[in-house]
Amino acid sequence: MRRWIVLIVLWIVLGVPVALLLDFLGVPLPFGIAWILVFAAALLIAQQSFLDESGPWPPPAPEQFARGSDVSRLAWAIDARTGVVGMPLRRRISVLADRRLREHGLSLEQVDAAAVDAILGPGAHAALIVTEMRSADLERVLRALESPPVPSTPERA
Repeated sequence: MRRWIVLIVLWIVLGVPVALLLDFLGVPLPFGIAWILVFAAALLIAQQSFLDESGPWPPPAPEQFARGSDVSRLAWAIDARTGVVGMPLRRRISVLADRRLREHGLSLEQVDAAAVDAILGPGAHAALIVTEMRSADLERVLRALESPPVPSTPERA
């Protein structure tokens, strides 16, 4: 705010003598004041930055979206020779299992094996955390996700 006051006072101090000089040279006073105001507005506009310089430089590269459909990527997700499940399918299964656990107030990363097996079925936790998921592990998890056992609670017993 103080900067604006100083600028206005400076323009008045400099503008009055210039306007009087233009009046002495034969330019009408309102016309001279108008041109001084136009010049002041042009200088104020020229001081502004019209580029957004707040972000990181250089800007990050644009995201590369995978082409094709999920169906085609998931179709090749199991290696027929070794039976190893690929990462896209494994991520998809882990997300489904985590969603099912969150319905019960748990998270796949934060719970123990007994809690996961109680909700998804026996052996589900071991199949989800194995380093190299095979087709048998995948079938076990899919079976557990399709028809999970209902844990017995005191209200239902």
